[in-house]
Amino acid sequence: MVDLEITYCQPCGHQPRAMELVNQLLATYGMPLNKRMNLTLKPADQGIFDVVVDGKLVFSRRQVGRFPTMDDIKQFMDPKLSMQIEAPTA
Repeated sequence: MVDLEITYCQPCGHQPRAMELVNQLLATYGMPLNKRMNLTLKPADQGIFDVVVDGKLVFSRRQVGRFPTMDDIKQFMDPKLSMQIEAPTA
């Protein structure tokens, strides 16, 4: 199971960006992601937009100075999900 947490600034209007990132992840990984991911969206303030995968901060808008792209997040999600998604060989 992969735990994904997105903390976003509600007063800044970052909720649509958080939702779009979730939609892109679901479109990219499909049903295997739905069954193997716990997703948490956490409203906050002060301009925050952080992405945490399995308890590790993988992207911070404050540190990088921009919002994450799908590729930014995929580099952390791919290894975790590919290990879980691969079907057993008979």
